[in-house]
Amino acid sequence: MYAVHHHRYQPDEPAWRELHRYTRVELPREIRPWLLDPGSLTARLIVASEGNFRVKVLQQSWQRPRFSERRLLGMQDREVGIVREVELHCNNEPWVFARSVIPASSVQGRLRHLRKFKDSALGAMLFSDPGMHRAPYELARLRGDSMTLPANLRSDEALWGRRSCFYLSGLPLMVSEIFLPAFRA
Repeated sequence: MYAVHHHRYQPDEPAWRELHRYTRVELPREIRPWLLDPGSLTARLIVASEGNFRVKVLQQSWQRPRFSERRLLGMQDREVGIVREVELHCNNEPWVFARSVIPASSVQGRLRHLRKFKDSALGAMLFSDPGMHRAPYELARLRGDSMTLPANLRSDEALWGRRSCFYLSGLPLMVSEIFLPAFRA
């Protein structure tokens, strides 16, 4: 179904830190409620854009995740997973860049459908699952020109992001969300 992509070079990763390692003053006031919201970002973006929301899939393939992603998910060094990168558009502008990693070991049984997720919002599926458990957030401040972002989304501004693991039937997957310059709280 997918070709496995092995990337020899992986760009510098954001310096993800646990939420409790940040003080309130370190987090920008205008984005803080979005970074700390325990609910579905997808649902909140739909409300903020008055329904003018869509998911643009940039890529979805079997890959070896980044080092910090493998560590967060408890994956072995050579283990692969489905890596999905999307732009979340509100009012026809990319507000959020999201990257999901689903280990191969998590794409089985009742979660087999995650192999063919297409252009749907992952958040809608996650938050509709009554057995879903979310681990605490990690946050990062990224340079706007970070190589971890697709070239068309890079900017001169520093960006904020969050990531966390979700557990469905005890199986992990990770979602990271980077708030882009077009984002409006």
